[in-house]
Amino acid sequence: MIGFLLCSWWTSYTGVLAMAEFMSGVSDHLSRIALLVTASAMGAQFVLWHYAMRLIPRYVTHAARGIGIVVLVVLMVMLALSSTYTSFIGLTQDSARGLELQRQSDLYAEKARILAPRASAMEDALFVVEPEARAACTRYEQELASGVITGARGAGAVTSQFLKLCEAKTAIAEALEETITANTVRMGEIQSLSAQLDRVIYDRNRSIGQRELQFIDLARRMDSYLLELENADRTNGIRASSQAMANSIAALEDTGSTLASAQSQAIASIIQEERESGEAIAGLIERMEALARPEPGRAVIKPSQTLVLEHWKLHLPQLAISACIDLFAPLSTLLFWAAAIRARNPRRYGS
Repeated sequence: MIGFLLCSWWTSYTGVLAMAEFMSGVSDHLSRIALLVTASAMGAQFVLWHYAMRLIPRYVTHAARGIGIVVLVVLMVMLALSSTYTSFIGLTQDSARGLELQRQSDLYAEKARILAPRASAMEDALFVVEPEARAACTRYEQELASGVITGARGAGAVTSQFLKLCEAKTAIAEALEETITANTVRMGEIQSLSAQLDRVIYDRNRSIGQRELQFIDLARRMDSYLLELENADRTNGIRASSQAMANSIAALEDTGSTLASAQSQAIASIIQEERESGEAIAGLIERMEALARPEPGRAVIKPSQTLVLEHWKLHLPQLAISACIDLFAPLSTLLFWAAAIRARNPRRYGS
């Protein structure tokens, strides 16, 4: 039993240090306090279990048995909290901290992964919108200079709507191009930081505490880039420009009804063309909006006593080891109790 006691004390001592390391770090003073506290707790429990086993044969009355049961329950609660739980922390805290870093790294890797489809959708939209914007501006300039459609050169109701279509499509193209250009560098940095996070986690030449600190530093940088990406997003502005296009097309329809037959037919053809163009652009915008946008988060370092509970299913062997060591005392006490009950009632149970 002394061997089990020493083993339980050492793992409990390691667990106490692991819990203290979260904020204050492990100093010589703290190590001495942890040594004193865990040794005292183990010693007190050993003495109480010894008393319980020695006094079991004397538990004759119901009152004595009740006291014995209460003492055993209190001892088991004390054992679970002060020894088994802390031993479990001592055995698994490094692994649990590494698993938590891996979990958070996977979240950041997923954020980096969903950037590519969104960038691809923007490039597809720019490929369509850019020539549409040039064509709309060319039509406006030609009508302003020659009046081919309306029969009158210079500004007018039709040319003003042509200008609005030109401006709306140009605004969409510029917003897409600026967003793509600005985010190219950021996306490269985010992908690089995501790869560095994995390398930090598996750098076994450094302690888990050092890896946690570097992980937090890299994660903060990645969050700042994600925040910049979020602030640089112009999807709402692109949607507003698309709505402006729809308004201009509706205004052209109203204007076309006041023109001559030949001019109305020309305007109707342009309206149909612009409506199809607007629907195509709106579809591309909806595709962009439907794609998930990575949101900046905040990586955190959690205390060991929390992490071992979150990842306990992956440490069942260590939990079994801690329980096996600490259950020796209560199980042996119960066996002695059973033997004492049999000895007190030889006629009932047989000799």
